[in-house]
Amino acid sequence: MANTLYRCISNLHRPTAGTSGRPAVFRQVSSGNRSLRLLPRAADTEANASFSLADIVRRRKDIELEIKLAVKGEDFKAAARLKGELEDLNRKDPVMVAKKELERSIKDERYEDAARIKAQIKQLEEELGPMALEAAGLLTTQSTAVTQGIKVQVQSFYLPTKSSPSAGRYMFAYHIVITNETSDTIVQLRNRHWIIVDGRGKMEEVRGPGVVGEQPILLPGKSHAYTSGSSLTTPQGTMEGEYTMVVLSPEDGQWAKTIEVKIGKFLLDAEGPQAI
Repeated sequence: MANTLYRCISNLHRPTAGTSGRPAVFRQVSSGNRSLRLLPRAADTEANASFSLADIVRRRKDIELEIKLAVKGEDFKAAARLKGELEDLNRKDPVMVAKKELERSIKDERYEDAARIKAQIKQLEEELGPMALEAAGLLTTQSTAVTQGIKVQVQSFYLPTKSSPSAGRYMFAYHIVITNETSDTIVQLRNRHWIIVDGRGKMEEVRGPGVVGEQPILLPGKSHAYTSGSSLTTPQGTMEGEYTMVVLSPEDGQWAKTIEVKIGKFLLDAEGPQAI
């Protein structure tokens, strides 16, 4: 049995609106002493070459709705048929396949395999773009990350009244709550760093002091919330980053250790939650 991890998405996932626009690649990665089939082989996808990511996303949403309606109407035979169709569709989606294999690896305590698969998913994120990640449940308009007891929660919103799609301008707001969940640590937010990627894969980095003109101090159990915004030239994109914080020393009352607090990746989506 070959000790390789197969990746084959060039036929199924041609560049579409909302993806990175780069062609998919074939790559083989050693997977230790067992064979893993993370993504479909070429033979499995040739018959489905007419499917694009957009097709899969739309059809998955339709099937999920049809299943709910069938169950509500007690048409369980139709629900079973639709469930089989959904499972077949999911087998054609490399991100969904990767996510399921990662779950199995963690459950089986195959942590080396899990690390490799996680790296594969990260590469798929770069290749497939926000649309595929949203469809596979790997990315939403919300995120939560915790670093050394500091929790950062994010929710993004589309601002239709401030956007002009015909001019390629999409405005988004994001509301962030930063909570100090420690029992005895005082921190101050000093700087922010954002990585913003649009639907074409174009990346922009933003760095600056504080957040919306403030450098808040967070006592144990306290939170700081703020709302800010960003614009894209595409209807979808992603944001992630980190805050640089300093920790107050209990010995001398000086700001001592510096920590980087993660802001988890979240989706900016013109079809997502909206605000005025």
